Amino acid sequence: MPCKVEILSVGNELLFGNTVNTNASWIAAHVTSLGAAVSRITTVPDNLKEISHAIRESLRRKPDFLITTGGIGPTFDDMTLKAVARALKVPLRVDKSALAMVQEHYARRFPNRKITLTRPRLKMARIPARAKPVRNPVGTAPAVRVTVKETQVFCLPGVPKEAKAIFRESASKAILAKTGGMIFAEKWLRIRGIMESSLAPIIDRIMAKWPKVYIKSHPRGVEGGGRPFIELHFSISSSDPKRAEKILLDATRDLADRLKNSGANIGPVR
Repeated sequence: MPCKVEILSVGNELLFGNTVNTNASWIAAHVTSLGAAVSRITTVPDNLKEISHAIRESLRRKPDFLITTGGIGPTFDDMTLKAVARALKVPLRVDKSALAMVQEHYARRFPNRKITLTRPRLKMARIPARAKPVRNPVGTAPAVRVTVKETQVFCLPGVPKEAKAIFRESASKAILAKTGGMIFAEKWLRIRGIMESSLAPIIDRIMAKWPKVYIKSHPRGVEGGGRPFIELHFSISSSDPKRAEKILLDATRDLADRLKNSGANIGPVR
């Protein structure tokens, strides 16, 4: 069974359409590259009930990892950690290690000033019981990690540079340990001059012949002369990079051979 990962994005701005959810796409790409499979991406507003419900629903599905982004800062609408505590039925508490991380950040950022630990600043050190703080190498609020039965939960900040830095430093290592060296390999094939509906049965036959290969068609519109333009994405997960590369090349060449008499123009494999 592949390592399954769910991503939960928190933030009204994502649902208002004010902010593009680059965190989810970036994390999904990196999770995939580590040999794991993203099984679901969910977006919820800054609402305690909605966040805790989404967390409980995810935990019922028992993914190997649940990665949340957003809602762990100092403001009133940062409520992801409170939602995690509610979902797990545990209290929030000031964690000594998390508090030390917050203090260290302010000391490093303002070396000549004494920063008072106000309630909003102290809030960033309040994490669910059973959880562990995770170092934030570029920001103030620590991330949080907690294991719930089969699922490891990582709560990351919503600021993209912070989410990426923490993912690289901690979450990626945990996922890699779980996948056991699996890799994700991919190839692209550009095809012009054939409709997707005509291409579909050929794709079905290729996937039946190469069952480990997944093929996704991406129509890119119509070019000059009414010629349709389609990109095909071939992908495979494997513990053997060389074998994966060979299988992908064989599958792409097989499909290209089947199109030789169709009048389609086939670009190079990339």
